[in-house]
Amino acid sequence: MQYITIKRFKRNGISGYANIPYGRTLELKDDGLLYYNDKPVCVGRSFAAHEHFACNYDGKGFERGLLSHAIIKALAPENFDTPQERDDFWQVIWNDTLTHKYRRKDHVDTWLWSDDFFNAPIEDLKYIAALAGVKGL
Repeated sequence: MQYITIKRFKRNGISGYANIPYGRTLELKDDGLLYYNDKPVCVGRSFAAHEHFACNYDGKGFERGLLSHAIIKALAPENFDTPQERDDFWQVIWNDTLTHKYRRKDHVDTWLWSDDFFNAPIEDLKYIAALAGVKGL
Protein backbone atom coordinates (compact mmCIF):
# COMPACT_ATOMS: atom_id res chain seq x y z
CA MET A 1 0.00 0.00 0.00
CA GLN A 2 1.25 3.46 -0.84
CA TYR A 3 1.78 6.26 1.69
CA ILE A 4 2.69 9.88 1.09
CA THR A 5 4.82 12.26 3.12
CA ILE A 6 2.61 14.97 4.63
CA LYS A 7 5.30 16.41 6.92
CA ARG A 8 9.01 16.19 6.18
CA PHE A 9 10.63 13.24 7.97
CA LYS A 10 14.05 14.41 9.07
CA ARG A 11 15.16 12.12 11.87
CA ASN A 12 16.46 8.69 12.71
CA GLY A 13 14.48 5.77 11.42
CA ILE A 14 14.94 2.01 11.40
CA SER A 15 17.74 2.20 8.81
CA GLY A 16 19.37 5.24 10.41
CA TYR A 17 18.98 8.90 9.59
CA ALA A 18 16.44 9.72 6.87
CA ASN A 19 15.46 12.99 5.22
CA ILE A 20 12.22 12.44 3.32
CA PRO A 21 10.75 15.58 1.75
CA TYR A 22 7.06 16.48 1.67
CA GLY A 23 5.16 14.75 -1.11
CA ARG A 24 7.40 11.70 -1.51
CA THR A 25 5.83 8.27 -1.64
CA LEU A 26 6.60 5.30 0.58
CA GLU A 27 5.47 1.70 0.43
CA LEU A 28 3.91 -0.26 3.30
CA LYS A 29 5.15 -3.82 2.91
CA ASP A 30 3.86 -7.09 4.33
CA ASP A 31 6.27 -6.85 7.28
CA GLY A 32 4.33 -3.77 8.51
CA LEU A 33 7.18 -1.35 7.79
CA LEU A 34 7.16 1.76 5.61
CA TYR A 35 9.94 1.79 3.02
CA TYR A 36 11.50 4.71 1.19
CA ASN A 37 13.99 3.95 -1.59
CA ASP A 38 13.90 0.27 -0.55
CA LYS A 39 15.02 1.07 3.02
CA PRO A 40 12.77 0.61 6.05
CA VAL A 41 11.89 3.91 7.73
CA CYS A 42 9.43 3.09 10.53
CA VAL A 43 6.59 0.85 11.57
CA GLY A 44 3.50 1.74 9.57
CA ARG A 45 1.31 1.93 12.69
CA SER A 46 3.76 4.03 14.73
CA PHE A 47 3.41 7.57 16.04
CA ALA A 48 6.18 8.64 13.64
CA ALA A 49 4.23 7.20 10.71
CA HIS A 50 1.01 8.95 11.78
CA GLU A 51 2.86 12.23 12.27
CA HIS A 52 4.73 12.26 8.94
CA PHE A 53 2.92 10.01 6.46
CA ALA A 54 -0.64 9.37 5.29
CA CYS A 55 -2.18 6.38 3.61
CA ASN A 56 -2.71 7.17 -0.06
CA TYR A 57 -4.68 4.13 -1.25
CA ASP A 58 -7.26 6.36 -2.93
CA GLY A 59 -5.02 9.25 -4.03
CA LYS A 60 -6.31 11.37 -1.11
CA GLY A 61 -3.38 11.00 1.27
CA PHE A 62 -2.75 14.74 1.58
CA GLU A 63 -6.40 15.38 2.45
CA ARG A 64 -6.43 12.41 4.86
CA GLY A 65 -3.35 13.74 6.65
CA LEU A 66 -4.75 17.26 6.82
CA LEU A 67 -8.09 16.10 8.23
CA SER A 68 -6.70 13.67 10.81
CA HIS A 69 -4.23 16.23 12.13
CA ALA A 70 -6.88 18.99 12.17
CA ILE A 71 -9.19 16.76 14.22
CA ILE A 72 -6.48 16.00 16.75
CA LYS A 73 -5.56 19.68 17.02
CA ALA A 74 -9.20 20.78 17.42
CA LEU A 75 -9.69 18.38 20.33
CA ALA A 76 -6.51 19.38 22.18
CA PRO A 77 -7.08 20.56 25.79
CA GLU A 78 -5.61 24.02 25.15
CA ASN A 79 -8.47 24.80 22.76
CA PHE A 80 -11.02 24.89 25.57
CA ASP A 81 -11.55 27.67 28.09
CA THR A 82 -12.53 25.40 30.99
CA PRO A 83 -12.26 21.72 31.84
CA GLN A 84 -16.06 21.53 31.84
CA GLU A 85 -16.25 22.96 28.30
CA ARG A 86 -13.68 20.36 27.19
CA ASP A 87 -15.58 17.53 28.90
CA ASP A 88 -18.90 18.63 27.39
CA PHE A 89 -17.37 18.78 23.94
CA TRP A 90 -15.69 15.39 24.31
CA GLN A 91 -19.05 13.85 25.24
CA VAL A 92 -20.12 14.47 21.64
CA ILE A 93 -17.17 12.38 20.45
CA TRP A 94 -17.66 9.66 23.09
CA ASN A 95 -21.38 9.33 22.30
CA ASP A 96 -21.06 9.05 18.53
CA THR A 97 -21.15 5.57 17.02
CA LEU A 98 -18.94 6.34 14.01
CA THR A 99 -16.14 7.80 16.11
CA HIS A 100 -16.01 4.60 18.19
CA LYS A 101 -15.05 2.72 15.04
CA TYR A 102 -11.76 4.66 15.19
CA ARG A 103 -11.06 4.49 18.92
CA ARG A 104 -8.43 2.14 20.32
CA LYS A 105 -10.26 -0.61 22.16
CA ASP A 106 -7.38 -1.37 24.54
CA HIS A 107 -7.84 1.92 26.45
CA VAL A 108 -11.16 1.74 28.26
CA ASP A 109 -11.18 5.13 30.00
CA THR A 110 -9.02 7.16 27.61
CA TRP A 111 -9.69 8.14 24.04
CA LEU A 112 -6.83 7.29 21.70
CA TRP A 113 -7.28 7.20 17.95
CA SER A 114 -6.58 3.81 16.40
CA ASP A 115 -4.51 3.17 13.31
CA ASP A 116 -7.79 2.83 11.41
CA PHE A 117 -8.48 6.52 12.13
CA PHE A 118 -5.35 7.54 10.23
CA ASN A 119 -6.42 5.34 7.30
CA ALA A 120 -10.13 6.19 7.40
CA PRO A 121 -12.17 7.09 4.33
CA ILE A 122 -12.29 10.84 3.66
CA GLU A 123 -16.06 10.93 4.23
CA ASP A 124 -15.66 9.54 7.75
CA LEU A 125 -12.86 12.00 8.55
CA LYS A 126 -14.97 14.91 7.30
CA TYR A 127 -17.84 13.78 9.52
CA ILE A 128 -15.54 13.54 12.57
CA ALA A 129 -13.96 16.89 11.70
CA ALA A 130 -17.41 18.51 11.71
CA LEU A 131 -18.15 16.94 15.13
CA ALA A 132 -14.79 18.23 16.40
CA GLY A 133 -15.54 21.74 15.19
CA VAL A 134 -12.76 21.88 12.60
CA LYS A 135 -13.13 25.12 10.66
CA GLY A 136 -12.73 25.53 6.90
CA LEU A 137 -14.06 22.21 5.64
